[in-house]
Amino acid sequence: MTIRNVDEVRSHWWPREGWRPGRLVYTWHLTFEHAPQLHQLAERYLTALVTVGSHNPIPEQWLHLTLQGVGWADEVENELLDRVTDTVGARLGKLAPVELTFHRPAVMGEGVALAPTPVEPLHEIWAEIRNGIAEVTGAAPTAAEQVRGFRPHVSLTYINMPGPAQPYAEALGGVAAEPVKVAVDRVALIVQDRVLEPEWVYRWNTHAVVPLGAENRP
Repeated sequence: MTIRNVDEVRSHWWPREGWRPGRLVYTWHLTFEHAPQLHQLAERYLTALVTVGSHNPIPEQWLHLTLQGVGWADEVENELLDRVTDTVGARLGKLAPVELTFHRPAVMGEGVALAPTPVEPLHEIWAEIRNGIAEVTGAAPTAAEQVRGFRPHVSLTYINMPGPAQPYAEALGGVAAEPVKVAVDRVALIVQDRVLEPEWVYRWNTHAVVPLGAENRP
């Protein structure tokens, strides 16, 4: 699914169902702690957005690509989480590592994001995670992040005020940047927190990391 510039933006920080201060969620993500080339690309675009305002830039250590939620940490029992981790890990072990390319960002409804290519391997990863969760729980996951379908993206900043998208698009359009490639060979199960004022960011601790292609390694 292609991500295109919108005409109007809105605040990302509306009161989402289930979230409350201090509540944590288990979710599968790609995280990019070891992707300096992606950090540098993000910084170039964020520098161009400094004069625009009305948004909350994401620090490089919190850049992520959301895949699939598992459930609230206060509702998911440890035994169930262990079974989900093992089952999903076995499924992802059958998939090959992937190289993603990032280049130009788009202004989405609630933020500015980079869309990776190719998307097909990410849809395979997403499907195996969902199938693994369903295998353990007996039901397909219904996490809110996919209500409009899975749109792989890495957010660079979150909008905090409604208004026209044009200032963001114009600032980004003036950036000269080359595409960057990021090797992805693992997927993280994280314990994520949604932190509001004054940080306005999602941050996490890593619960488990499962490799891609483990089944084919010597």
